[in-house]
Amino acid sequence: MDQTTEGPRFGWCHWHKGPSGSAVLVRVIEQGSGPGAGLYACAPCREQRGLHPFAEQPDEVAYRGYLDHTAECTRCGRAGRCDGGKRLWDAYRDALDALPA
Repeated sequence: MDQTTEGPRFGWCHWHKGPSGSAVLVRVIEQGSGPGAGLYACAPCREQRGLHPFAEQPDEVAYRGYLDHTAECTRCGRAGRCDGGKRLWDAYRDALDALPA
C-alpha cells in the first residue's frame, strides 16, 4: 500500500466505527514484530477531531523531503550530510518532537 498517495476510499472509519466513503489513513501503529496497523477516519470524523491524512502530517512531509534530498544529493551519505540535508533532518526531528506523546 502506498501511503503517500492514498486518496479517499470506501472503507471503515475507526473513529465512528462504521463504513465510510471518505476514509483515509490518519495513523499508523508500528509494532516490534509482525505487521503494524493502519487507522482510517472519514471526513466528518477528521474534521470533528482535528485529524489529518497521514501523508499530510508534518513529520511525514518533513521525512519525505529529507529522503527526496538524500536520494539525489551526492554529499549526503553514511559519512554525513550536506548543510541542506542536515536542515531537512533537523526539521524532521523537530516535527517528531512536536508530536503528542
